[in-house]
Amino acid sequence: MGEEMITTGVDDLLEYLKDKDRVAMQDAATALHIQPETVQAWVDFLVEEKILGIEYKFTKPYIYLNRETKKAKHIEPPKVTIKEVKKKFTDRAARKQIPAGKISELWKSHVIDALQRKKTYFTEQAQQRQLDPEQLWDAYEKDLLARC
Repeated sequence: MGEEMITTGVDDLLEYLKDKDRVAMQDAATALHIQPETVQAWVDFLVEEKILGIEYKFTKPYIYLNRETKKAKHIEPPKVTIKEVKKKFTDRAARKQIPAGKISELWKSHVIDALQRKKTYFTEQAQQRQLDPEQLWDAYEKDLLARC
């Protein structure tokens, strides 16, 4: 199976705003099926980083891509493959003089721990999209572990 690009909800928000002038923050949350509090946290960070702008009409917040960001023809999120993450993990373990046989064991444990930390969020997102979270999770977990 080929390497796939990992995207986040923030990537989805930026993509959603790409062709729009200004959008009410609540409308963006609704369109992306994300809790308004989560969108607010993302927007706070992205405004601080000057990626997004925010303005208020009365008490209603509107968000938009900053002009500099909008001028860029394409916002390319960094591409990180599982192979690259595994290589960094393996290199770091080798520098710490962990035996080679133990590194693969630690890598698998690391992946399983990371999966468990993400399962709740994954399930919530699948449910919001009215998908079967268990079936999707099983396929995702099986595919990821097969590539490790």
